[in-house]
Amino acid sequence: VYRISPAQTTLLTELLTGGIDVYMQPNPEQAQRIEDHPDVELIRYPSRTYVFVAWNSRRPQLADARVRRALTLATDRATAVEAILQGSARVADGTVPPFHWAYDPEGPSLPYDPVAAGALLTEAGWVDRNGDGVRENPDGVPLDITIKTLAGNAQRADLAQVMQAQLGEVGVGVRVEVVEGSTLMSQINDVEARDFDAVVLGLTVEFFLSDRDLLHSDRLEGLYAWSGTDNAEIDRLIDATALESDRTRATELWREYQTVVAEEQP
Repeated sequence: VYRISPAQTTLLTELLTGGIDVYMQPNPEQAQRIEDHPDVELIRYPSRTYVFVAWNSRRPQLADARVRRALTLATDRATAVEAILQGSARVADGTVPPFHWAYDPEGPSLPYDPVAAGALLTEAGWVDRNGDGVRENPDGVPLDITIKTLAGNAQRADLAQVMQAQLGEVGVGVRVEVVEGSTLMSQINDVEARDFDAVVLGLTVEFFLSDRDLLHSDRLEGLYAWSGTDNAEIDRLIDATALESDRTRATELWREYQTVVAEEQP
C-alpha cells in the first residue's frame, strides 16, 4: 500500500511510530533520529542524481566561460554539502558520476578559491567601477544575476542562498527567486524566452551516459539545453563517446570530455 504525503516531518513521525514501513529519501537532517530508533534501519546507498546550477550563457553577463568558472570557484561547495546535506553527498566536478567507469578521479576540479575567482572576473572585464560592491563591465552593466529554484525544495533553496552570500563576497549581485514548479519549467524550457539567468536543478543519469540533450549544439533549441552551450569540442567528444566501442579508448575520450566541460562550466 502506497500513501502519498508531501510533508517529510509527517513521514518521519509515521515511520518512527510504525504507521508506515518504508520512507524513501528522508531529509538528511532526519538521519540521526532514524539511526537512533531501535526498530528502524537507515540504509545509505549511492544515487545516480546530481544537483547543479545551469548558467544561461545566452545572457551577456554569463556568456564568458571565465565568469562561469569564477562563480564555481567562489562557491564553497564542500561546506554546502556538509551544512545542507549533513555530509550525505559529495561535491560533483562534472556530469559523470563517481561510480561510473567513465569517471576520471584525477580530473579537473575547481576548489573554493575566492581570490582566483576575483582575478578571473577582473580578467574578463568585470570590475567594481563605482564602489557599490557589485562589479560592472566597461559599459557600466552590473554583474547581477537571479538564481531560480523550485518551490518546496528547501535544500536547493538553501544552496541558492549560500551562493547568494558567497558570490556577493567577490562582487557578484545575486537574487534568489523561488518559483512554483510548473511556472519554473515553463520559464526554463521555453526555447524562445529562456526566462532565467541561472537555475538550480537535479538530474538522474542513466548508466549509458550522454550529455547530448544538455550540452550538444544540435540540441540548442531542445527543452534541456538550459545552458545554451555551443562548443565545437564538446560536440566532437559527445559524438565520439557515443560511437566508441573500445573501453580503453572510450575512457580516454571521456577524460578529455570532463576536462573540456570543466573549462566550459555550463
